[in-house]
Amino acid sequence: MKRSSLIIGANLAMLASAGLISAQAANTETSHEAAIKACSTANPQQPVTVLYAVEDGSGIGFSLVWLEDKEGGLWLCDADADGNVYAYSLVMNDLLEGGGAELIGIELISDESEEDAQEIAEKVCVAYLDGGGKVLVSAPDGLEDDPGFVVFVEDQNGNTHLCNATGDAMIWAFEPISDPIEFETQTS
Repeated sequence: MKRSSLIIGANLAMLASAGLISAQAANTETSHEAAIKACSTANPQQPVTVLYAVEDGSGIGFSLVWLEDKEGGLWLCDADADGNVYAYSLVMNDLLEGGGAELIGIELISDESEEDAQEIAEKVCVAYLDGGGKVLVSAPDGLEDDPGFVVFVEDQNGNTHLCNATGDAMIWAFEPISDPIEFETQTS
């Protein structure tokens, strides 16, 4: 009798945890949807096409959203599930103009591993800060066409910055992260 109760209890626990997992998955989808809506609405070059939306790597439920505007411009946006936008940047060219490898003292080789690429992205993001700083967290940026990494760095004053960099020591976006950004209301 105890044995069947234990098995039934284990099955119920398994079903309950499966329910929690699917509830969390649904919440993640909702988080991405809210972030996508906030990022899409705020873009000044309407209409926009959403390219990708991924977790931003911070571990607190924010989404990194990649958008393309009506003129083909690539935008990076970091937003939360409440529709607050914390970073919004037009990605046009390497902010270091090809000098990233020299800045961090490396010689790039063509057969780098993914792990090496992430370390290079982290190092170049820290080096971009005046006076340096430290990496808080980094993760793949989800952009499949030109994969890179989103790196959150903290400067010496305790300010957080979002950096988008690649394994070839290029920085495509660098934005301070603090209070949500306020956008002017747009009319269509």
